[in-house]
Amino acid sequence: MYYLFFSGVGILVVILSLFWLKDVLQSPKLARIVYSELVARFALMGVAFSILGLLLIVGEYLGGAGS
Repeated sequence: MYYLFFSGVGILVVILSLFWLKDVLQSPKLARIVYSELVARFALMGVAFSILGLLLIVGEYLGGAGS
């Protein structure tokens, strides 16, 4: 469960780092990459993984693991 949550957070951190790097370098090529549809899909995937992982973690604690 934790791996799913942290992989989603990792994807979002990478995307946020790309946005920060785009602003620092002011690169038109990097701006095209950052604003592409593929990066938007990765962002949605990262959010979905984070929410699903969080729900599984909460469900594990509320349901009592091992019972």
